[in-house]
Amino acid sequence: MGRILINCDLGENETDERTEELLGLLDAANVCCGAHAGSEAKTRRTLEAAVKHNVVIGAHPGLAMEGGRGERLPDPQGFRALLDEQIGNFAMAAEQVAAQLAYVKLHGSLYHAVEMDESYARTYLGFLQSGDANLEVFSLAGGTFASKAEAAGLKVWREAFADRGYRSDGSLVPRTKPGAVLDAESALARFKRWQGSGLMDTVDGGAITLQADTFCVHSDSPDAEALLAGLKNLLISST
Repeated sequence: MGRILINCDLGENETDERTEELLGLLDAANVCCGAHAGSEAKTRRTLEAAVKHNVVIGAHPGLAMEGGRGERLPDPQGFRALLDEQIGNFAMAAEQVAAQLAYVKLHGSLYHAVEMDESYARTYLGFLQSGDANLEVFSLAGGTFASKAEAAGLKVWREAFADRGYRSDGSLVPRTKPGAVLDAESALARFKRWQGSGLMDTVDGGAITLQADTFCVHSDSPDAEALLAGLKNLLISST
């Protein structure tokens, strides 16, 4: 197993002070493009802070409606336009503060849409392969898109979620269901078991094999700082 990166969704509605606290505990920041949350100004401030903390920077585009987690999706052409606009603006902001854009991680409904809909997957691949950006991608560990992106020659980071419950089919427990979000103590215990076995515990009492290169902690999860610090300690002690 190679080095595991710890990432966090930032630049949303957290305070600037919280952004700074979390950046000190992670390896990669998925910075909101100012649509599903936050603002253009918050995106820029988060990029500036990420540069200061020397973390890897990713663009985190999402739907503007329903906090990015709604069921109303654009058609594939609208999806491509969203990517062009949000990541184009993000790249300009990053250039202005000397930040290097390394990867893309879709937010919410879009993240799952490319796993379930072939037309969305093709659209996303087309975007990632366009231009000279040579962008890498964070994609669901155990999902369908990661293998498609690798087959297309892209660098893929298979992403698992430290603070989210898993179902036996490898999908995440919906946020409206019990067990969707784990507290820090439960999440760390599960992560430690995964480190030793490669098995991710599921909410039904079972476990699934899960290969992952990076683990996400959401900034709005309970005790996010404690979870990030604990993950960092477990990774250091395992090297």
